[in-house]
Amino acid sequence: MGENVMQTIIERGRLTRRTRVRRSVGDRAFDIANYVFLALLGIVTIGPFLYLIFGSLTDATAYRLGGVSLNPADWTLDSYRILLGAESRIYQSFKITVFTTVVGTILSLLITAAMGYALSEKELPGHNLLIFLVFFTMMFGGGMVPFYLVAKWLSLPNTVWSIIFPFLVSAWYMLIMMKFFEALPRELEDAARIDGCSELMIFVRIVLPLSKPVLATVGLFYAVGYWNQWFWATIFLRDTNLQPLQLVLRSILSQLLTITDPELAAERAKTQMDVMPPVEVLRMGAIIVTVIPIAIVYPFLQKYFVQGVMIGAIKG
Repeated sequence: MGENVMQTIIERGRLTRRTRVRRSVGDRAFDIANYVFLALLGIVTIGPFLYLIFGSLTDATAYRLGGVSLNPADWTLDSYRILLGAESRIYQSFKITVFTTVVGTILSLLITAAMGYALSEKELPGHNLLIFLVFFTMMFGGGMVPFYLVAKWLSLPNTVWSIIFPFLVSAWYMLIMMKFFEALPRELEDAARIDGCSELMIFVRIVLPLSKPVLATVGLFYAVGYWNQWFWATIFLRDTNLQPLQLVLRSILSQLLTITDPELAAERAKTQMDVMPPVEVLRMGAIIVTVIPIAIVYPFLQKYFVQGVMIGAIKG
């Protein structure tokens, strides 16, 4: 009897080891497939960006003969010298864009977080009505003309605040923050109230430190929006010294396109085409100039950004 039991145990152990071996092989195959897929996906994703970098560096003659060149011997910084020359308007516009991005993002985060925290309190008088009003703004809007008239009534046009104040709060981001705040432990707030903390102190000392993931996520979205601002800048800003980077680059490329258009200026275009990079190369350089600064910020926020997205996916 004892021998049969031992034999059964040994056979079960062998089956278990075989199962583990089979599972480990399957796990390894699955991991390899994942790595290969992610590597291909990374190549596909970064491919267009590398194309832009190599294209912006390609010499004018080499580009006209064979397109984008991967040979360093055909590379030049002519497109960047034109875009970033000593008399370029880009430097002033870069200051405006950095100012609007930093100030706008900070103000947007403070106001959005404060409103989201207030709406996360179920005991707030008129809670349901306020939620409905916020949601209503996501479904319906007054349009461009009323929007401009309100901004004009506030004396915002032709000031740098015209591309900050009207866009301080996004109803969607506020609802995301509200749901995040609702998921925080209420015991912490109750304990703080017992200790004599006001609602403002609770918000500043407890809620905000625990909300770094969602603040980083929403802050990155706000920053990208302010950084890429150009449409409303064309409507509100007439002073060239106040125009943001995107608008200035757009105007520069439009001027270059007009200069190098043979139908509008045939003789001048022939001369310019020999000394100036093609407009396509300048466009690639302009994209790199606008993308690189905001791309540098992302790695520092990546940890919080991933946490914020995952928390929203699980608890939202």
